[in-house]
Amino acid sequence: MTNRVGVSEVFLAPLVLCSAMLACALTTGEIANVSMRSLIVPYVWTSIIFTALSVMISLFWWVFQLARVGADAPIRTVVSKLRERAPFMLLSAAVFPIFLASFTATKSAIPFLVGYTWDPFWAHVDRFIFGDDVWRIAHHWLGNAATRPFEWFYVAVWAPTLVFSMALIPLNATARFTAKFYTAMMATWFVGGFVLAYVLSAAGPVFAHLVSSDPTVQFADLRGVLNATLVPHGPIQTGQMLLPATMSSHVAVVGGGVSAMPSMHLGVVSIYVIAARRTRWLIPSVAMWAIIFVASGYFGYHYWIDGIVAAAVATVSWCAAEMLYSGKRRLRLTSLGEPQLGSAF
Repeated sequence: MTNRVGVSEVFLAPLVLCSAMLACALTTGEIANVSMRSLIVPYVWTSIIFTALSVMISLFWWVFQLARVGADAPIRTVVSKLRERAPFMLLSAAVFPIFLASFTATKSAIPFLVGYTWDPFWAHVDRFIFGDDVWRIAHHWLGNAATRPFEWFYVAVWAPTLVFSMALIPLNATARFTAKFYTAMMATWFVGGFVLAYVLSAAGPVFAHLVSSDPTVQFADLRGVLNATLVPHGPIQTGQMLLPATMSSHVAVVGGGVSAMPSMHLGVVSIYVIAARRTRWLIPSVAMWAIIFVASGYFGYHYWIDGIVAAAVATVSWCAAEMLYSGKRRLRLTSLGEPQLGSAF
């Protein structure tokens, strides 16, 4: 009996999670009359493009590694590796984008099914833990100078990192690690982005005035500061102008939907941090987590407790994935006798 992780085992948990999220999207969409027809094609096509780019990046890296050590028959080795990895490309090109489109659809149905009732509670939790509204803390320490770099990082770094990592990891990590990573990542989105988003629904500080009459969560000062400091027509200002429209629309759009608790921005990066343990990627992952955490409060998208809860969900999801694959040993990406082309994972 082998303890290698086979292709079917790698796909099993992600396919179950994808199917569950799709079923939830269809159910919530039917009840709330929210259509997700416009989501699948753009999500899948975008993922196919980034998967193709990731394949090219990996091919270049593999050839470089083989050339550096003077390996024999490098082309044959690279072709063999690509053939071995090819089935896993369906994870990034099809399974995850369908999952993500389904998540967006469920998020878009929140206003019609449960509304946003927890903003006053999470605002008070933040003030209890940190002593003040966290956007005030962030702006006090960082001032307006952080607006442009934070805006760039929050949008232009986070999103490409997500789509590239979902493709590069199946190409370069072990099968066992790929299975754990995808299982933990998708479980974090399912539990945090769907289950808890419905149970603990909150719009976030910058949108709280649209959903709550509680004067303690109006955050008029925050909106005034952002109007004065955000890059005109930049991604943050544009997003904060367009996202409220998705709260009343019955058509789910790419990147649409409002849900603050827990933060999926931080949930994703928390998976990076956990996955990067004992590797050279740990410091960049921790730095990214810290920047996204501060920026989430700085721009008013989240209460900082949203990020803390997201990190807890990611940790539990990773532990569950490790338990699921605890009896498996790593499947190396190298053929017998060939130089290693896989990652340190």
